[in-house]
Amino acid sequence: MDMPRNRSRHWLAEFAKGIGALAMAAASLTASAQESYPSKPIRIIISFPPGGAVDTLIRTISPDLAAQLGQPIVVENKPGGGAQIAAAALMTAPADGYTVFTAEIGAFGINPSLYKNISYQPVRDFEGIAMLVRTPMVMYGSASGKMNSLQSLKGSLAAGSNINYGSFGAGTAPHILGHLLARANPQASFVHVPYRGPQPATQGIMANEIDLLFDGVPGTLNMTRSGRGVALAVAAPQRSDYLPDVPTTAEIGYPQMAMDLWIGVVAKKGTPAPIIARLHGAFEKAMSNPETWKRFSDLGYSRVSMSPVQFNTFIKDEIDRYRPIIMETGAVVD
Repeated sequence: MDMPRNRSRHWLAEFAKGIGALAMAAASLTASAQESYPSKPIRIIISFPPGGAVDTLIRTISPDLAAQLGQPIVVENKPGGGAQIAAAALMTAPADGYTVFTAEIGAFGINPSLYKNISYQPVRDFEGIAMLVRTPMVMYGSASGKMNSLQSLKGSLAAGSNINYGSFGAGTAPHILGHLLARANPQASFVHVPYRGPQPATQGIMANEIDLLFDGVPGTLNMTRSGRGVALAVAAPQRSDYLPDVPTTAEIGYPQMAMDLWIGVVAKKGTPAPIIARLHGAFEKAMSNPETWKRFSDLGYSRVSMSPVQFNTFIKDEIDRYRPIIMETGAVVD
């Protein structure tokens, strides 16, 4: 037998009130959590082993972050798997701002197109917090090698010589730039020599195993200051303040060869905007500490401030930019 109409309406009205009360309670709890944020330690996940550029940067600013946020900062290194191990640590955590992840050109600009079966997608899964530093790539040769000057490089290219260029592995930033140089010089014969990371590649060029290598300004400065490497061109539209006498790739005829290494921080998609804003402010202030910034500017890094929205757009643009180039190189990681 059907429920009388007035009783049905009363039941629906009471049900709606109950749902509304639950929604208000949930909203109140969420607002309260945001207002009290942070109330426990914050984890920063790094996809590299200890001692590298990303690790050093985060550990340097962690005390400043802890002082601002009133909570300890716990740095966790989870290298391997093309950043997928580190990404999983964030993706399986709540979207509450207590676990954040370092973003950089490899994991967030290149890997989405390089890995055949990647377990994360930067735009879909993460929310930008802040851009921290960036530095342009530099093409350099060994001081005792055949590419020890810009003139020798130009002469070899014009003569159609055999040129070996190194990288930190297939699909890495140096591989992409070497491919672009080869594409612009079809008369020469280029051979890509992938190494197992930056240190072996640097050792390779010092031993004259390869003719050219691309690396960021910090790595290049170490080589040039020691007299073991010669900077040939900066892969950027403008000259670097750290290498003012070195021409840009645009100046020597390759405007398409521009690439920055960069480091930023992201949260899990769905993290409340007020928490993103709180973290953004803390990272910006930490990077503005004069002593901290001097340490990294002395290494060759530049400071670039972006809002979370701008950083999200930047990441998307990086993926779109490198996807066709990676496809052209044929580099694929299963």
